[in-house]
Amino acid sequence: MSKLPDEKPPFIVELAGGVLTLSFNRPEHRNAMPSHAVPQLERLFRETATDPDVRVLLIRAEGPNFGGGGDVQGMQLSLAKSSEGRREEYQARLERGRSMVRAFCELEIPVVVACRGSVAGLAMLYPLGADVVLADESAFFLCAHQQVGLTPDGGISYLLPRVVGVKKALDLILTARRVGAEEALAIGLLSRLVPAPDLESEALKQAQRLAQAPQRVLRAAKAMVKQSLDTDLDSQLCKERDLVVQCVTDPDFDEGVNAFLEKRRPRFPSAS
Repeated sequence: MSKLPDEKPPFIVELAGGVLTLSFNRPEHRNAMPSHAVPQLERLFRETATDPDVRVLLIRAEGPNFGGGGDVQGMQLSLAKSSEGRREEYQARLERGRSMVRAFCELEIPVVVACRGSVAGLAMLYPLGADVVLADESAFFLCAHQQVGLTPDGGISYLLPRVVGVKKALDLILTARRVGAEEALAIGLLSRLVPAPDLESEALKQAQRLAQAPQRVLRAAKAMVKQSLDTDLDSQLCKERDLVVQCVTDPDFDEGVNAFLEKRRPRFPSAS
């Protein structure tokens, strides 16, 4: 995987035991990502998708806030430009963002996200697009685009209704209200709440567990659930049948059955 520059980067990465940990690294700016970091993130996600050593992506942040969304200080620089200049700049920005969002959402591996503090604007992409989302009680979610006179971007208008439903998505986007951790759990933004001292260790524990699970099964199950929203029951039943038929000839199936009967922890070949 490509290395980041030696100077302090907007995010840092570490690979250990099949878990690639992505840490947002601008706590002094509430981890708002500058525009130049977007192509770096896209490259990271695309490399992750093809790296056989990466089995799980864990996303976390340095400091008390997960992410403050877009870089408003960077936005201020565009105010000096003409209307045409602004449109050209944001056309280019949003095209870069579109490529990054697609690269993230198309990941086949499991994605775990650990949230604390502010999860605002573009930063909501990561929990919305993740498979397992943990948070402590300090976490709050905010569709903040309206506050700077913008409509949602970063795939929020696509992902949010699929996670919480259309009515609730409209409530959150149109009112731009702050959603605390308890409500976020209740409406499905979170998988579960974790005590603050345990958030990092629990997120890593979950990621490590997924890294040791049967990898082909995880990826197939993730893809099957995601595409189920665009199909009918019988087609989904056929998809389930076809995938199970494929699984029973996989070495992971042999290991899983034998481990269960021998009352031991399985060691799946695809996770080694």
